[in-house]
Amino acid sequence: MADSSASPTALHPPTWAPTFIRWHDTKVGWLESWRLALRILPRVRDHTVLDYATTLPGADDVMVARVPFARFVIVRSPELVRHVLVNNQNNYAKSPEYDMLAVAFGRGLVTDFDDEQWQRNRRLVQPIFAKRNVDGFAPVMVAAARDAVARIRDSAADDGIVDVGAEMNRLTLDVTSRTMFGTDITGPMSEVVLERLLRFFGRGFMTNLSHPLHNISAWVLQRRGDAANSRVPLRIMRAAGWVIEPRAMRDLRHAERVVDGLIADHRSGRIARKDNLLALLMDAEDPETGYRYSDQEIHDELMTFIGAGMETTATALSWVWQLLAEHPEARERLRVEVRAVLGDRAATAEDLERLPWTQAVVAETMRLLPPVIGLARTAKDYDNLGGYEIKPGTTVAVILHALHHHQGVWDRPEEFDPSRFLPEHLAREQKRAAIPFGAGKRMCVASSFASMEAALVVATFAQQLEFDAVRPDRVRRQISFTGGPDGPLPMRPRFLAEAHPADTAV
Repeated sequence: MADSSASPTALHPPTWAPTFIRWHDTKVGWLESWRLALRILPRVRDHTVLDYATTLPGADDVMVARVPFARFVIVRSPELVRHVLVNNQNNYAKSPEYDMLAVAFGRGLVTDFDDEQWQRNRRLVQPIFAKRNVDGFAPVMVAAARDAVARIRDSAADDGIVDVGAEMNRLTLDVTSRTMFGTDITGPMSEVVLERLLRFFGRGFMTNLSHPLHNISAWVLQRRGDAANSRVPLRIMRAAGWVIEPRAMRDLRHAERVVDGLIADHRSGRIARKDNLLALLMDAEDPETGYRYSDQEIHDELMTFIGAGMETTATALSWVWQLLAEHPEARERLRVEVRAVLGDRAATAEDLERLPWTQAVVAETMRLLPPVIGLARTAKDYDNLGGYEIKPGTTVAVILHALHHHQGVWDRPEEFDPSRFLPEHLAREQKRAAIPFGAGKRMCVASSFASMEAALVVATFAQQLEFDAVRPDRVRRQISFTGGPDGPLPMRPRFLAEAHPADTAV
């Protein structure tokens, strides 16, 4: 067995012994590495591969994994994750795997590979998500949540059971419609279309389907001399998508037509409202250069906000209701807090600081079942991760699920315990290790928007209803970018009057 001190890139098992997984410092023999690798297969089948990856040896070490078409350096420790995403973030660009998401989102902030263009566009978007603007969307979010409660009351009238996952997707699309466009798009662009579309591209991202397509695209770019941020890879992947999943591509074309129509309506004045994100994007101007967004760039940012914002928040909310049903004491504490602070009135942005348990429930849900399960970065130059030499072009995979379940950071990491996110309990190292929206300069620009939306929805729902599980086991997670419920999430709503007939505001 190779000695890790002999070379900064020594591995266990050594590189001459064929295997799919190696460690830098952790002493793992060849047969053991094969046993651990082969046990991944049934975990993929039963959708518990993230939990399995979390428990693999060497949580604070670097793992080198080979998968079809690619090789990844995997990090799971808080220290190494922070190095990649924060301390040395300028050395790590978005991985080419994001081209698969760019097929759906375009070259928005999530998928832009050009650092200079990304920084310019980030400056354009950042003021839009300033607190004054985000807080202004709170009444719209609460109104959408109250409408969703009424819809659930009606839909549960038949058999008393609703698909909570579908309802949360419908709700977050409604919030997206009202805040981004100032008009209703839930008819022309249904949450079912978006969910199916995002599931296809998310699976392509997570299963590495995009890698061979990206290699073909890179070869074409090299031959043509195009820039790294070119749309040629997107066109190539779209062509492949029409062969692999034509229904998803039809969904994508439909969604883009809806967005482009709304941009045209705002440009022409047919929609004159200025209290939405689309109008703010049109008015945005780079304070350094005076640059303003083109319609194509607005299109890309809106597709990104719709896709990433709708799906991730809906996933988080779906798991909130599942976890609260599994932990009635946490659900009761939520109900008591909400009734004490709000009574029957509508929640506001200013109420959130007086709803610490509500916010803790959301935060703990996103720790336990993060709505973005991993990130990928590509090294621009040489680096050193825990003694392992990173060469330019190396893809580093950050498994957020593993970080959020790290034994050295979290006590009882597999348990749902919102109290760990109460301000008086949350330690600095825990705050830095809970990063559902990423970290560093590439952290999600809309994180405050999404956090407020989730907390206000939870508080609004908790005023009026509770959800009970109708199946003994938890619905398994998708193998996708967000890890949402794999299929329907049936639950039985109990409205406050029937759940607590003698209850009054505390």
